[in-house]
Amino acid sequence: MAYYAPKELMTGPELIDRVVSIFTGTLGLEWMQVATERVKCTPSHPDRGLVFDDTNVGSYGWDAIPEKIRHNFSMAPRGAFQPPGLPNLGYTINRKSEVWSDNAPALYEESKSRHWVPTRAVQWAALERLGHGEDVERALAQLYTDLTSMAIVLEDVPSKWVWRINHELVELKSWLCAQMFDTAQLADVFRKRAIAGGTGLGRDYPALGEMLKGVLDSGTYPTASMAAHLLLGGTMQVLLRHIGAVSANDADQTISRFGVQDVSRIVAYGTGHIRYLLGVRPHEKAALTDHLTEMEGLLIGLLGDPLFFSALAVVTGGGRDQAAAATARVVRLYRVLCDEHLARCRAVGLERPEGRSPLAAFVREIEG
Repeated sequence: MAYYAPKELMTGPELIDRVVSIFTGTLGLEWMQVATERVKCTPSHPDRGLVFDDTNVGSYGWDAIPEKIRHNFSMAPRGAFQPPGLPNLGYTINRKSEVWSDNAPALYEESKSRHWVPTRAVQWAALERLGHGEDVERALAQLYTDLTSMAIVLEDVPSKWVWRINHELVELKSWLCAQMFDTAQLADVFRKRAIAGGTGLGRDYPALGEMLKGVLDSGTYPTASMAAHLLLGGTMQVLLRHIGAVSANDADQTISRFGVQDVSRIVAYGTGHIRYLLGVRPHEKAALTDHLTEMEGLLIGLLGDPLFFSALAVVTGGGRDQAAAATARVVRLYRVLCDEHLARCRAVGLERPEGRSPLAAFVREIEG
């Protein structure tokens, strides 16, 4: 339902009287006496300019944000004077630990400073000399199609939640908006790369869709963050590194390098967020662990899908005829993915007893 203001300002006589009074020179400058904190902020590194860290001072800094935000439900920037009568924007996420990570302000600044433009940064002309056969190109196009869908979900997850987050957490919201832009750009470049190689986009399939639906349908922001930023982001890291390692084409290597750079920020935020959350609210671990187990099961569905596995084998081996011999290398890639994932889980406080990780059990099984 649409929002309706408490009164019709356009038809209120007091508005007309006020405007007429202003036109006659009665400006009303009482707002200049606002009792807000006066501070001076200067760049700590002049060549970098004024960044969020430089404005983390007094009532304007994120260190001043309480765990439970009860004083501001408007769109006023943190530290501004708030008179009575401001509308309530209806934020549903008003607890700092639910979304915060201490590295979010720096990740926002890094996203801006390391921004790249794929239309110019990628050596698209290199695709005229692929350096591999049509079988490999078809498999690469399939993997890039998968990566496109993954990037779209990493774009959709913050867009689903950012408007619910209290505006006191402006640095965090700014970071999530930067993540949306970064992942929109990644989805764009992955899709263009699949098309530009000449074989066209690949196909969608249930195993991928089920995993991505599990991420997007996570019921709370913490579970969504864990699923998207740790599990999905970590999976994309491994895939992009692998594509860069096995490809001799400059276009693929550039996409791999910048893609890993952008996704690594997302993983870094997720790691910082879950660690911060569990440091403040350790009882959240049970719900996060349950969801982690479910998401690992959905990831296993993708890793074990014949389409996904065979596409990786063709790319890894360098052709259809070499794909069978490359399966052992794909299994080793899965071991890398699993070990990095479990290391992140331990780092944030989501360690589980031996044998409780479905992903670890799956990788041990296929290793024989």
